[in-house]
Amino acid sequence: MSEKIYVISCSRDLLSLGMDRLRTAVEGMEERTISLDWSKVRFVPVIADEKVAFQGGDSQFVPIKPIKIPANSVVIQSYYGVNGMGHLSCIGSQEFKRPDEDRTADVSVFQSRIKASVLKGDLLGQVLIVPGK
Repeated sequence: MSEKIYVISCSRDLLSLGMDRLRTAVEGMEERTISLDWSKVRFVPVIADEKVAFQGGDSQFVPIKPIKIPANSVVIQSYYGVNGMGHLSCIGSQEFKRPDEDRTADVSVFQSRIKASVLKGDLLGQVLIVPGK
């Protein structure tokens, strides 16, 4: 029997329930070996899908244009072609899926260095999606 692994979900929707995060036990997150295919890497821009206002130093969820991530793929952040306001921390979705399932990233976490707004259509960063088996 393996140890329990917990996923922490953060969502603006949880705030209406008086919670800031949800901790859920999940299965299928054990260590695994995968084979990556570096000949078919996708270089994908992460594009804001809504306007989000920031104060300097804020980290916030920013909805993004959906990015399809096939099962067993690895997502790697590129540090070239980024937003001058700040830094993309991660991409994902509000619905948890294991790495061996197809996923769609539709939200990001972005940290702004300045007081400004990210606008719909702004480049937040870029990611490499490396397919695996």
